[in-house]
Amino acid sequence: MAARQLASCQSLGKSYGLNTLFSGITLSVRAGEQLGLIGPNGSGKSTFLKLLAGIESPDSGQVVRTGGVNLVYLPQADVFPAGATVGDVLLAALPGVLRDQGLEAIRGLVHDAGFAQTSQPVDTLSGGWRKRLALCAALVQQPDLLLLDEPTNHLDLEGILWLESVLKQASFAFVIVSHDRYVLENVTNCIVELDARYPDGYLSVEG
Repeated sequence: MAARQLASCQSLGKSYGLNTLFSGITLSVRAGEQLGLIGPNGSGKSTFLKLLAGIESPDSGQVVRTGGVNLVYLPQADVFPAGATVGDVLLAALPGVLRDQGLEAIRGLVHDAGFAQTSQPVDTLSGGWRKRLALCAALVQQPDLLLLDEPTNHLDLEGILWLESVLKQASFAFVIVSHDRYVLENVTNCIVELDARYPDGYLSVEG
């Protein structure tokens, strides 16, 4: 039996002015898939994630997100409310059913991610720790499908190893855009290369 389809795109196309990023892309993401998205600079990888997430609209074709699927998008830029603490960010991201549990619901994740205390102001965090916090905020939302745009940006080696551990054990499907081929080799079970030179606009390779 085929795995449940979480999101799909049909004949998807997107351009900016005279620059066509891609056209005619037909692709689906199913439960259990750990998909790495690669391609030349300017091929539209980040834009493709935004289309899947519903943040941008395609010029042609359509994106279908299966009803009831919790899709979480993690952009490259990490933006947090001014004056917030680590705990504030994570508590705000908690699903409603867990919010009453408060800090207890996030304690294990905070510990595994390496944060010493939830009271630390976000404004004092380095770029790498802000990225860890953004990843934690995405994870506490309990996604069925997680879209990650260059999540290793600013992470040190310890942070990358933590992220790899999370993704290797993930019960959710994910699509990750990354230039780090070692991370892709370690955490994905399918690679999709966006490139207009391919007849379908992309090449998909299992494994």
